[in-house]
Amino acid sequence: MEKLKLYRRRARQLYYIFLLSPNIILIACLPLYPYFKLPLHPNLSLFSLFFILGLGLISLPIAYLIKKKFFPVDTSSDHYWSYTATRGYFWVFTLCLLPFLFSLIFFVAIAQMRILLLGYSLSLCGLILLKPKEEDLK
Repeated sequence: MEKLKLYRRRARQLYYIFLLSPNIILIACLPLYPYFKLPLHPNLSLFSLFFILGLGLISLPIAYLIKKKFFPVDTSSDHYWSYTATRGYFWVFTLCLLPFLFSLIFFVAIAQMRILLLGYSLSLCGLILLKPKEEDLK
């Protein structure tokens, strides 16, 4: 039982790392925006926004389905329950951060703050909705 309690604490720490990383990257990108801001054609900006929105609408339900597939993990019968749970959490959190990753790539390429903020908000909402719970491990 002590291992289970320790693992739940480590899973929360992994979650906070995945939650904190987009915040740090966003704060680092904010001062760079005035230096890289370029005039863009509205179609390119709209394409980027719809691409990030579509990616969020695809990746977040997939992350939800993966969480439903992997959890709850039965700690009494599975000898490698911690590996199974960590793998599930990792892929769920990575899929939740996918819109932010692509919006960061677009931000580096075309420097649009709207795109970065859309990817950030989609990823943050996904991470908040799919955070680790006590009932994930039985």
